[in-house]
Amino acid sequence: MTDIHIGSIIKKKVAESAMSIKEFSDKIHCDRTTVYDIFKRKSIDVERLLKISEALNYNFLEEIYLKRDRNPPPASSTVFVAIEIAQDDLDKLRLPEDFTRLVKEKKQDC
Repeated sequence: MTDIHIGSIIKKKVAESAMSIKEFSDKIHCDRTTVYDIFKRKSIDVERLLKISEALNYNFLEEIYLKRDRNPPPASSTVFVAIEIAQDDLDKLRLPEDFTRLVKEKKQDC
């Protein structure tokens, strides 16, 4: 999470909202100077972030912080497939001997 600069994200959302800085500052109950200070911040307290979320109708907690944990890892070029193979068919597949031996040993452990 150290790569998040919340002030930049808030500034972008304010611009996207087409809300003036004055309107935004009134909605979050602070002056314009404080708004410009918020835009420079790398972090922000949760209470203020909730006020900003409400003013911009954008849930920063959900969309920025929590979403990062839900994102799946990047796609890999390797695909893994699980298939069931009967013990008799294992020898017919002509797999490397070490692999076949490991599979058989694992099967006995189960």
